[in-house]
Amino acid sequence: MVPMRTIAHCDLLPDLIQQLLESNSDTHLIVCATRPEFLLHLTAAIRSQRADPDTAASHDLLTKTIGLLARSSKIRLAFCPTLESLRAYLAVLGANSNESTEEIRSRDRQLLSILDMVAMHVTTSEFSAQGLSRTLASAVEAAYSAGMDLRLYECTNALDPSSAVWGRKLWDMSVPSLNGSVRMRGDESTWGGRGVTVKRVAERWFEFDHSH
Repeated sequence: MVPMRTIAHCDLLPDLIQQLLESNSDTHLIVCATRPEFLLHLTAAIRSQRADPDTAASHDLLTKTIGLLARSSKIRLAFCPTLESLRAYLAVLGANSNESTEEIRSRDRQLLSILDMVAMHVTTSEFSAQGLSRTLASAVEAAYSAGMDLRLYECTNALDPSSAVWGRKLWDMSVPSLNGSVRMRGDESTWGGRGVTVKRVAERWFEFDHSH
């Protein structure tokens, strides 16, 4: 089976977690943040959904049903708050796969999901086509070595929903070709020199899934 490499849309963290749980497949979720940061964003997202009576009543994650919690054993969770820690984790994940090609083909397909990988680049000198390509290639290589499908998610920042450097808005941002390029004064979305959209960089390896 050909590995799937997709980019999916989930506006808020509870939607992502529910989607992963409902898939009922073995999932390795890498969160590009610290555990406290993740919990802070999750709490803010849940509170924003509770403010909407219709959403709060229908969202399984908020009701915390026994069945939902029982299925959570399907998800392995890891936190990588820096680019260095993420790349190191991916290198180890790929290298530690001891299964043979036949064993990988015979078992159910597992999923490697990475949350907010692009957002983690924004405040670094590697928010560029070069830096993003390096990280994306590392993820693709790790998933291939481990015989896993790969899916990326960028969720809205529930603490600042209008932010342009979180969520699906990130894919339309323009980045420079090389690391270390300088933003134009007064406009953080504009770079000196020629640039390319984040989506264009990602499309080298991934397909965008618009079903969610």
